Amino acid sequence: MSNWRDVIISKIKNQSSTFLFIYDFDYLLNEEIIMNYLVNNGYLVLRYDESIAFRHIYEQKIRGKEKELKLIVFSNEDISLPYEFDKKALKIKIDIQTIFPKFSANIIRRMNKEDFDDLFTVHQSYNGKPSDKETLAYIIKYHYKIPYEIIDNEAGLYKILLSIHYQKKDLPEVVRQFLYEKWKNLHAFMKLPINEMIGSPGFFYHYLEGKWKDFVIKFSTYESGQIKDPLAIEYHNPLADGDVRRMMNDLFLDGTLKKVKGIDTSNLPDWMWPGIETKEPEEELEKKLDYLNEVILNKLSHAKRYKDWITIMEYLAEYKYSASIIGKEQEDLVREVNLVFQSWMENHYHSLTSLPPFPKPKLVHHIPHVINNSRHNDEKIALIVLDGMSFFEWVSVRNYLKDNGFSFDENGIFAWVPTLTSVSRQSIFSGKVPLTFAKSIFTTASEEKLWKTFWEEQGVLKQYVTYQKGLGTETYDKTKIKGLSRKATKVFGAVVDVIDQFSHHAVLGEKSVFSQLQLWLESNYLKNLLMDLYRSGFTIYITSDHGNTKAEGIGRISEGVLVDQKGERVRIYRDRTIYDDSANQLPVIRWSNIGLPDDYHVLIAQYGQAFVPKGQDVVTHGGISIEEVIVPFVKVEAVKEVDWNDQTSRI
Repeated sequence: MSNWRDVIISKIKNQSSTFLFIYDFDYLLNEEIIMNYLVNNGYLVLRYDESIAFRHIYEQKIRGKEKELKLIVFSNEDISLPYEFDKKALKIKIDIQTIFPKFSANIIRRMNKEDFDDLFTVHQSYNGKPSDKETLAYIIKYHYKIPYEIIDNEAGLYKILLSIHYQKKDLPEVVRQFLYEKWKNLHAFMKLPINEMIGSPGFFYHYLEGKWKDFVIKFSTYESGQIKDPLAIEYHNPLADGDVRRMMNDLFLDGTLKKVKGIDTSNLPDWMWPGIETKEPEEELEKKLDYLNEVILNKLSHAKRYKDWITIMEYLAEYKYSASIIGKEQEDLVREVNLVFQSWMENHYHSLTSLPPFPKPKLVHHIPHVINNSRHNDEKIALIVLDGMSFFEWVSVRNYLKDNGFSFDENGIFAWVPTLTSVSRQSIFSGKVPLTFAKSIFTTASEEKLWKTFWEEQGVLKQYVTYQKGLGTETYDKTKIKGLSRKATKVFGAVVDVIDQFSHHAVLGEKSVFSQLQLWLESNYLKNLLMDLYRSGFTIYITSDHGNTKAEGIGRISEGVLVDQKGERVRIYRDRTIYDDSANQLPVIRWSNIGLPDDYHVLIAQYGQAFVPKGQDVVTHGGISIEEVIVPFVKVEAVKEVDWNDQTSRI
């Protein structure tokens, strides 16, 4: 077999039945490339969650067409289909052991599916025992390429962690724990927050910023002619290591690490300059924009999978933020990205609906499942939904919060399409796909009920679950935050509405949103909210239901009562005939109603266009631009002004 997917696909292709029910306890079918292969080869693939939703989809898409379809239904749990379907289906099982017979199945189950390609390759050369210990040690050395036995100094540690975190390698918990146990008692690391440095990119970068600032300030105090052996300082500091410096330079350039300000560089060696603001801000930003433009175009040429687009969005948000500061035109690059992304969305978005929520969420309805899966015992949880916040606005929020002592673990996820509040935000609070709340899909009035129902299904009684919306528009008052004032609260879901309001009333387009957001952040509402939640023992997550994009009006569409919901970038129809007629007459994208109610038909405006008076510029949402669709999902970690010589000072 050339790759691990062939093992799975061949097992399916060799079956004569046209209705397969697959027991997939290891989440192998929940993989983007396999799913796309099956769909492109004529299979209709459904994930079985529970009988009501399955029956709904079966009646909508399959009933009466059984002889024409090749149907695969799979479950990640040991369940039985309802009798009517159970008697028709051929049952088969796929598992990890079939793919990696020489490795410990227990260890492979704890690896990330994205790593299976390389794991399949290194597996061919493995001649050890299928034990947990030997399998894990081999994988860390030959897959992750971490020579853990020879790392015994800070420079070596920094090089490894910079490589891991910059490449966004998501180390499984079992790998992080292995490394921690190997390194925690080494003399060189005994005073380091080694566990957090391994496990949290946000913490590690925050730590490096502090160490770098201290190093630069100390180095700059030596005057010319009175330098107390600066070469010795340079030699002994791990940040002066050549490999460490080169990797940090890229992080300074793309904005991941903050440069030190207000330092006279005349007596400093030139290798330190990339980490110090040495030019006028505009010159610094022009250099940064050129770098980001090159990175984005390179990644765009290779973008195939959903994770590729999340990475591109992260860079594009940083690009837009930096361009906005100096007023530089950014439309050409944003348009180029979006034209490719729109094509990917039309052809591949559907595959996301079959991917599992673990270890990281892919769609916004996965969020409460991931939070619940990560929750320990009676840990208190707060989910803050910044309604309408795009990744572009998140850069502003993140930078402000970082300046106030916070760090983050950041990820990107996909909103539900259409990117409307009533669709995507309800998905967040319900933990379900939109077709399951068809009766309330045009409103958000059921969010509190859906939120409490989800957590009750996870074993948290309703009296311990709190929901609140409409936050952020008033002066912050701790007593008005229900998650804080209701002492029994264990799970708090909150909606901060201000960014969505800014975008809907943006007289000067994105500039208005940018400036209003800065002013709101300076009111300290968000900072105070997060700090009070943190001090009250909550683990905090931040996300958004959808982003926003700039669009120009192509003229209002007059259909009266024929259209059931009119948005600036989307139109919703209950009647299929009217929908088809409108689709043939309007410059729109027909959107598949996968995951949506069967009488919910969606037409979406082309990129950069909106159904508003011709020539009018708006900031809006509802469509499938990358800014509307990919939003941040962030775990917040509050920290004090840290004394980096005393690593016990974290809150």
